[in-house]
Amino acid sequence: MGEGSGHFVFSDQAAGSRRSMRIFYFRPKTSVPNPRFVIALHGLDRAASDFRDVLAKQADQHGMIVLVPEFDSDAFPDFYAYNYGNVRLAPPRKIVLAREHWTFGIIDRLFQYVRSGLNSSRSTFGMFGNSAGSQFVLRYLALNQATAVDQAIASNCGIYMLPDLKRDYPSGMGGLDLDESFLRRYFGRRLTILLGEADADSTAFDLPRTEEAMAQGPHRLARGLWHYELCKQISSELDQALAWKLEIVPGAGHVDQKIFDRAVDILADTDLSAITART
Repeated sequence: MGEGSGHFVFSDQAAGSRRSMRIFYFRPKTSVPNPRFVIALHGLDRAASDFRDVLAKQADQHGMIVLVPEFDSDAFPDFYAYNYGNVRLAPPRKIVLAREHWTFGIIDRLFQYVRSGLNSSRSTFGMFGNSAGSQFVLRYLALNQATAVDQAIASNCGIYMLPDLKRDYPSGMGGLDLDESFLRRYFGRRLTILLGEADADSTAFDLPRTEEAMAQGPHRLARGLWHYELCKQISSELDQALAWKLEIVPGAGHVDQKIFDRAVDILADTDLSAITART
């Protein structure tokens, strides 16, 4: 993996029918000591290379490696295969798959693969997803140990999975043999819900408009605010402090450079704070 922008093929048992996927990356100059890793999840457009590019300039300023796995539409054809982590098949079958088929594990294995290849001493990484990618990020944090993630950012989600163990996945977290400990761990994550102030178009062509989605609010900004307040309420009922942060980016829309730059800045600040705490 050389300096600058590029891509490589990563083999993994959960990476669709091909058992492999392209990883688009940005790597700063080698003069950057022990660079931080960020794994970023693209939107439903599956434009992994474009997503890498919009993060690269800010990542270069902070000396960060960006990895963007490409969940292409051939290998991951629908919401269930990408956004929802391939946990269960799409209707009408709705079969829950064995955990080794869930695509969330790709993230951890990719990190270890690149970390080893670069002889990095890093033991943690940051995670960022926008739109469909944010759905993946939230589900990854809710359903997995995710011990290597030190900070995650989910921005501009169109519909939110409810922290409800009685409602079947993917609407909720039910039917997966999870218990209350998963909710407590989820609420205790270092997670920032990042929302664009101008992501408030109720007529957007790609806005989910199912009955379930509309119940969460008329547009993405409203849904993000509603979901955050819901999680505050449920975490309080569990006597579990909500470690999440909510931030609204002034003037930012749904797919917006202001969102991307702010996400990278948050991840860089997290890393700087961790370094300062160790010294």
